[in-house]
Amino acid sequence: MDNILIIGAGDFQLPLVQRASKSYNVYLAAPVISDAFTPYIKGSLLIDVRDKDAILAFAREHSICGVTTDQTDIAVRSVAYVAEQLGLPGIGYETGVLFTDKSLMRTRMAELGIKLLPNRTVTSLEEALSYYEEIGGDVIIKPLDTQGSRGVQVCCSAAELTAKYAEAARWSSNHEVIVERFATGREFVVEGLAVDYEFRNLCIGDTLYFDLPDAFAAKSRIFPTLADDALAQRVLDLNTRIITGFGLKQGITHSEFIMDGDEIYLIETAARGGGVFISSDLISLSSGLDTEGFLLDIATGKQNGLPTIKPQQCVCGYLAFYIPTGKVVRVEGVKEVQALPYVHRNQLSKLQVGKENKEGHTDKTSRLALIVSAPDRETFNQRAAQIRQMLQVETETADGIKPLIWE
Repeated sequence: MDNILIIGAGDFQLPLVQRASKSYNVYLAAPVISDAFTPYIKGSLLIDVRDKDAILAFAREHSICGVTTDQTDIAVRSVAYVAEQLGLPGIGYETGVLFTDKSLMRTRMAELGIKLLPNRTVTSLEEALSYYEEIGGDVIIKPLDTQGSRGVQVCCSAAELTAKYAEAARWSSNHEVIVERFATGREFVVEGLAVDYEFRNLCIGDTLYFDLPDAFAAKSRIFPTLADDALAQRVLDLNTRIITGFGLKQGITHSEFIMDGDEIYLIETAARGGGVFISSDLISLSSGLDTEGFLLDIATGKQNGLPTIKPQQCVCGYLAFYIPTGKVVRVEGVKEVQALPYVHRNQLSKLQVGKENKEGHTDKTSRLALIVSAPDRETFNQRAAQIRQMLQVETETADGIKPLIWE
């Protein structure tokens, strides 16, 4: 079999690795590789996925026929770089940088004539405070190129901006930070794909957030959206304009949008599939696309033209939750929930007595989730409520026994 390189080895990369192992010798590059990957890989390199030259040397050593990733931003640049250097199918390094730098995204959208929320990229707290005073009102601060919403924070005063700025800068590779007017309107998520610069939207959903201080993360993303057809089409048209304007040659895309009044603005877009199993499961449930097969075929030059996409097949989404900070002392209902016919891929096996959570709930990376499907939104909500009732987990915290955090 031919050799293929996959960069990244988190929970959300496992579906791609599993699928690739059926047709290729899989080589994996990641900083940590769990035992779950062992049965599916031929070899591995323990490395920071941003170390593109070391990964390139590893790829040369094993004469790979393609390189890919999914559901992670930080590997996108290295995938693009390795493919470009080896003459393999890819999006080009410059495009990889564009899709992983929030400041460059905004610059390109301005060039395309696309409306932006007022924003500025700053290099110091003093610049951030000056811009905060200039635009007035609440702002959101974002590292330029992190993932999992690390360092993303809302600031409602100069004092709050002063207190939070260093954390945002810490997660940015060059310590630059975007300060942007904070919008609180309706949010959408859109998945799409491109082949030979031809782009197609796949599905559009709604984003619902946790009601937690400093937890800038979605508790669920549900497809399709409840928006009326006209509004949904406006979002889809904007997404098409952005992705084609960014010049994406191939791959899966994941875009997030927010409304401010009647205007629709891009939060960010990515040249990879959505995390929390959106790419591996929710795209497939929504559109019938064999996502992993598609990603492997474009990485190896086997994909000819856009694949067949079906109309929305069902209502589906992820339900995410946090474990409170502390030690898990009771777990019931995991196997029962996993056995439900409408529960698909999930991370529930990580719920075990004795598990300690020291990370808190300040970003997306410490959530756990499961994929749920239903024939309609009402049934989806009923099934979600049933799952929350069945899954009984208690954590011993500094403030006593606490249940899972779903809201």
